[in-house]
Amino acid sequence: MVDAHTTANQRREPRVPLDATVTVEVPATEIQGSGENISSQGVFFTAAGRLQVVVHIGGHGRTVAGELVRCETMGDGRVGIAIRFLEPLADA
Repeated sequence: MVDAHTTANQRREPRVPLDATVTVEVPATEIQGSGENISSQGVFFTAAGRLQVVVHIGGHGRTVAGELVRCETMGDGRVGIAIRFLEPLADA
């Protein structure tokens, strides 16, 4: 079992709450990788490339380039999405 407190202490930067709308654009691109498994419900594969995105954060008035690093099911039809900015935000 992973201790959430320990995981938080291992992070490179502190997290702060965000009360703003986040919009992510995925520019037209193609991702190709090695198939790992498939079923009638979906496919899982791995790819060496990064999925580049553009992030718009409400209230910041600008866009930020980033890359998708994690996407996970949160339940109730929601997903959690983690994006790493390519350059740190100076005012975060």
